[in-house]
Amino acid sequence: MIITYLTCDTPSLLTCSLTCYTWYIAAVPLLHKNLTVSIGSPHKNRKLTKPNLLLRKHKLGLLPLVKTLWFRGDDSGRVSFSPKLLNRYTLRPFCASNNVNKLRIDHLDIPSFMPRIQRYFGHLAPTLQYLSLYEPKGSSRQIIYFIAVFRHLEDLLLTYDMGKFREEPADDLTPIPPFVPPLRGWLVMINITGAGLVKDMINLFGGIRFRRMNLFNVNGMRLLLNACAETLETVVLDPTDPRGKCISLKDMQSLADNFVALSSPQDFDLSMNRSLWALQVWARAIDAELEAGPPNSVSNFFKHMLSTMTSPEFPGILVLYEELDFCGIRSARQQACPPFHRMTQAEREEETARHHRRFEIFREVYRVHDFSLALCAGVLETLVDYSVGMLKEAIATEKKRWGFDSSFPEPSVIDNPQETCADRQI
Repeated sequence: MIITYLTCDTPSLLTCSLTCYTWYIAAVPLLHKNLTVSIGSPHKNRKLTKPNLLLRKHKLGLLPLVKTLWFRGDDSGRVSFSPKLLNRYTLRPFCASNNVNKLRIDHLDIPSFMPRIQRYFGHLAPTLQYLSLYEPKGSSRQIIYFIAVFRHLEDLLLTYDMGKFREEPADDLTPIPPFVPPLRGWLVMINITGAGLVKDMINLFGGIRFRRMNLFNVNGMRLLLNACAETLETVVLDPTDPRGKCISLKDMQSLADNFVALSSPQDFDLSMNRSLWALQVWARAIDAELEAGPPNSVSNFFKHMLSTMTSPEFPGILVLYEELDFCGIRSARQQACPPFHRMTQAEREEETARHHRRFEIFREVYRVHDFSLALCAGVLETLVDYSVGMLKEAIATEKKRWGFDSSFPEPSVIDNPQETCADRQI
């Protein structure tokens, strides 16, 4: 029980591992649960060296304890993850990590592994449930073939930098995927500007069954929403999405005049998702649109979203706050002092005005569809009490300033202590 409370406290785990043999057996799996291997050179003029970290852990027999594995590339992307990195020295240690549940690979060069992908990644297939690919290289079918290698895969994260996605020709000789993974968990797609990847994934897998989606700038967003019409439960929204908010001024005015409008050229159409029970939105996305977007653009976005909502299970909207959304935490880190401190008067006024603008938006949107509003402090465990207190204070201030009644019920505040450092890292 003591070791369980120290999951994210590495110095304490190191101390516990030196206490006695029994404590060492209990602490060492948590110490080596996460492994990050750098595949990029930290300096431009330094040649790439082989990942010695894999070799050292392999000699000590610690690789079977690794649950989260990240092959981290540099920002330039000049070094790709290819068979050159898995040579005769590193391939055996890599294959020894046969209990990995979460895998992230930056700049994966899939064509270089063809057609022997099973030789390099087959040992991960029985246990891998979470796959994250950052800027992979290859055609749409090659990416899908690599995903299908992991027959128990549940969560998929696919990310590109803005403007770097280049869709390859679809008439390649990539074979049909060997397996159809379940894909019943979480889907994250960012900056997928080519529609071929989405279409091929749905066609070759015979449909998809994700329960949660976080989509931003995805060509084929409507296809994904319709494909998961019977299983989708949670959608993470972003009012600044260039493909989710493609709406003209004329249509925007019609939404402002008619709150029950059921048609719009926007990709965010949730009329088919009958199992949807929650909409999530990042607090920072609302602020960015308020500062840079046209007037009423955020409220019109949510008005359209809720006007298409037909799910009988839908209870409300969840606003996700991060550490950067709290002035007190930012000021504390800049001053190198604990976060529980008194903010300056200017910071407190700015914080209050920001919360007031958000409440005003949701108060106006509430006229379209009845919903419950919840504020979630998704921060690290050491800051949960402080951030939850800040949100409750914002609600109390707003209650004195405007008040909550039947026209707009009082929001609730929930914390998110389940998120671990390992989840944030990968």
